[in-house]
Amino acid sequence: MTKQCKCSDSLTDRTRLEEVVLDTMLYSAKLKETVARQNSAVIVAMARMIAETFEAGGKVLICGNGGSAADAQHLATELTIRYRSSVQRPALPAIALSTDTSALTAGANDLGYDAVFARLVEAYGREGDILLGLSTSGNSKSVVNALGYARQHGMKTITLLGGDGGVLKGAGDLEIIVPHSGSADRVQECHITIGHVIIDLVERMLGYCRS
Repeated sequence: MTKQCKCSDSLTDRTRLEEVVLDTMLYSAKLKETVARQNSAVIVAMARMIAETFEAGGKVLICGNGGSAADAQHLATELTIRYRSSVQRPALPAIALSTDTSALTAGANDLGYDAVFARLVEAYGREGDILLGLSTSGNSKSVVNALGYARQHGMKTITLLGGDGGVLKGAGDLEIIVPHSGSADRVQECHITIGHVIIDLVERMLGYCRS
């Protein structure tokens, strides 16, 4: 029987636990500030690429694993349904590739999981569309393969990565690497914030009115 590892911090040590809250949230805020200062021009360029793609009748495909799959869903929904109720606009075409469990499980079973997203890009992607790949490590093979297929078939590519960028560093037409290693959580917090800012900018670039 495996013994559970217990933390030395007491659950009743309120001061210590509050320090954990402060340390975590302040580090997350500082990391976002660093990313913003280093990548504001890139974020604007990403938003412009997406806005121009929508104007040309194209769409955005988004893929990632685990928490990044949740982020892909989150961002796709805010494009298709709405981001803020104060902005009046039509639906914008975005597809999260992680939402169809039948496709994911059939692909994993029949082709191998590493090929799942590439297969869905083959199904839905067209020349001029965008593939947005999310990977906190930069080493997710399913995302690597999807990016490779997209680039080979005339799609534009955007990557949101973490750590040192992994094997995906340089694979996207535009990329942001969150400089945090060792855990996915802080990187994911930056990715979803970047995604929210991009959507806000896309709406502004497309001229949708704000009430």
